[in-house]
Amino acid sequence: MSTLQTSKVNSPVGEKDLLFLVSMLDKEDKIEFVKEFREDFEKQIEEKKLSKTAYYKFLNGYAPSDERILEIIEVDEEAKEWIIAKVKEKAEKALEIIAALEGEE
Repeated sequence: MSTLQTSKVNSPVGEKDLLFLVSMLDKEDKIEFVKEFREDFEKQIEEKKLSKTAYYKFLNGYAPSDERILEIIEVDEEAKEWIIAKVKEKAEKALEIIAALEGEE
């Protein structure tokens, strides 16, 4: 294994990496995330990090920003695992489609 590969394996996942994963979610996924992790958003209201108006908009179909979701997954391990599972599901589906398209060529 080269030095470059070793350093990549040992490097921790940073904020930009998590933000990239969040960016892979579509609007419906983000709305589902809000409903799934309501308590975390309610906690942000208590901490004055989120307005009640914004929270109710999220519950009624407005998708939160990637940065807002990032704030949640940085403090809630279960939320981070949910994001990982959702992105993994999307990636597997994308690979299936790519393989089928390549098979047609």
